Amino acid sequence: MLRTAVVAGLLLVGTLTGLAPAHAADAGPSRIRSDGTRLYDTTTNATFTPRGANYIRLADDGHGVFHSTFEPGRYSPTDAQRMLNQLSHDGYNTVRVFVDAGTWNFDHGLDTDPSPDAPWLNKAYVDNLAAFIDAAAADHVYVLPTFEYAPMNRHYADIAGGTRNPNVGGTNSWYLDRGMIAAKKAYLTNIAAALEDELGVNRTDILSYEIDNEVFWQTDQAPFATMSGTVVGVDGITYDMSAPADRQQAADASLVWYVNQAVQGVHAADPDALVSIGMFTNNAVGRTGFDGLMADPNTRPLSPGNPVAIAHWSAIDFIDMHTYPWGAGYTPAGDLASSDLGRPGVEPMAKPYLVGELGARKDVYGNDITSAALDLRDRQIQTCHIDRGAQGWLLWTYDTDQVNPDLAGQGDYYSLTDSGGAINGQLAPIVRPDPCR
Repeated sequence: MLRTAVVAGLLLVGTLTGLAPAHAADAGPSRIRSDGTRLYDTTTNATFTPRGANYIRLADDGHGVFHSTFEPGRYSPTDAQRMLNQLSHDGYNTVRVFVDAGTWNFDHGLDTDPSPDAPWLNKAYVDNLAAFIDAAAADHVYVLPTFEYAPMNRHYADIAGGTRNPNVGGTNSWYLDRGMIAAKKAYLTNIAAALEDELGVNRTDILSYEIDNEVFWQTDQAPFATMSGTVVGVDGITYDMSAPADRQQAADASLVWYVNQAVQGVHAADPDALVSIGMFTNNAVGRTGFDGLMADPNTRPLSPGNPVAIAHWSAIDFIDMHTYPWGAGYTPAGDLASSDLGRPGVEPMAKPYLVGELGARKDVYGNDITSAALDLRDRQIQTCHIDRGAQGWLLWTYDTDQVNPDLAGQGDYYSLTDSGGAINGQLAPIVRPDPCR
């Protein structure tokens, strides 16, 4: 059986070396919507199950590693088309990508050389992103773009600086500072408007605007770094930082407020678009659950967003959970339960969730890709039965361990194209049309 699995993978990726001709659509793709329990095709009303991979390109500019997939001068339409053709050939329907907002001081991303023609964004970067989405639409592959933070050129910095919360530090400011949230909201409106202008009918190929890759709190930064004092949340309520329940409520309520602002930002330009948010689990950073963001020397100083609270109280359309096996006794059920999905006594998710990063570290499997491939298949099946069941799966990654193995530790993870497609042989829809069997 193991040999058969690997051979299937080899057959599936047999066309990786060639470019299949793209086929253009006469009309835009069907818009995907959510009814609160599932994603569905608005033309056929059929359930839509995202299946695919993360397409990642990285670069190091000497100051750090950044997502370079659509960077002007670095974007490769040929590589992108080859990947899209292969995903389509193997029955996948979704690809997840990262949009680089840029940083304060370095020359990359959307915040460099802002153009009035692409509201305070880098026009060449927007052009590359739009060209990618057009190519994906022609191959019947939906795009899930992830929008981390916001550009910080003068335009957005001025918005962010309008109202600042003095008792918030680090990246916590993106979710507890009204000025920073206003900048993110403006960014989402502007990027959605720019893409709508460039894409026309193909704007519906955007599966969702994902407003964060992995939303989290820094527990070693204000206001959570100490067990004293108060903080005024973006909801206007004062929270007591000496009380674990108040600390958790401050985090949860602020994220709900932030999400609702972000959704409004997207819908100002694209009223029918889905909006999603990504997050890792408590288990991923050594936590067993939501405990008021308490400091613990045995865990990383991070606490993820609360998916159940966001799903229940905000206008988000779906949640994107990330799962990676590590440590003895790992199970998807235990991993997701650490963030309250399927945890006994906790209400089920009020919105659909998908596993937008289904990952596999090579060392966890003793560098045995066959074991990894079979485990990824089994984990996919298992998540079909956790909480209300995962609604989709995207492998981390398509091929980054081969293209950028020395950047951000990507060589440590298996990808869809490794070893002639051994993992693909277990996950591809043309092999397993039903992901839950």
